[in-house]
Amino acid sequence: MALSAIILAAGRGSRLHPYTENCPKSLTEFDGISLIERQISTLNAEGAYDIVIATGYMSEMFAIPNVRKTHNPEWATTNMVETLFSGEALFGDDLIVSYGDIIYEPRVLRALLASPHDISVVIDTSWRSYWEHRFDDPLSDAESLRLDEVGRIIDIGSKVAEIDDIQAQYMGLMRFRGQGLKTLKTVRAEMGRMHRAWMENRTLANAYMTDLLMEIILRGHDVHGIPTAGGWLEFDTVSDYETACRMAADGSISQFFNPAAR
Repeated sequence: MALSAIILAAGRGSRLHPYTENCPKSLTEFDGISLIERQISTLNAEGAYDIVIATGYMSEMFAIPNVRKTHNPEWATTNMVETLFSGEALFGDDLIVSYGDIIYEPRVLRALLASPHDISVVIDTSWRSYWEHRFDDPLSDAESLRLDEVGRIIDIGSKVAEIDDIQAQYMGLMRFRGQGLKTLKTVRAEMGRMHRAWMENRTLANAYMTDLLMEIILRGHDVHGIPTAGGWLEFDTVSDYETACRMAADGSISQFFNPAAR
């Protein structure tokens, strides 16, 4: 099966303003290289050359060679699931899906590619130290993630009261292939037919990827967690960005992410 990837890069990144005033979040530079170019370089190094960028805000700025683009025209009023499926016609038969505001070391991607499962989701088992570094209250931005005895995700994306109830952190990097890709499309097409708790807070058009993953799980399909210990960064706020840049300058960022890793 041909390996492909779609990077979800439609959002404006309002919490990164003013850095996103003149460019999309994923084009923000970290240590001299934009987030999306780091991802593309990592994907290419591991054999993924068919890359699609799902755009929205300031889509015209994605002038990146050797990639294809799709566009979510409703990017301002929808969320990740709609952005992903704006590129459905371009899905390959072995598909990596990645958020546009993360970067990750090659070892993280290699762990995903080594998974034999039809639906695989990378999870960080050492997330807590990173979250404690990012947030005064790590629980304020953490969500549920629980696994069964064989590593299948059985709960994801809900708010929790106790931090010790979270077994790992969802990163926004996953893979669908074979029957898993068919499941992704089928479940998304049928999403909303059954009431779920998240619908109390957002519309179907604003469904998160974790909502879709949980729907897949609730319908009886296996979603396997692929564990990694660190090796990635998320850029969601000005504090995330400025702190990471300072740590890159003094070298301390290596405790969470090694920019030179191969």
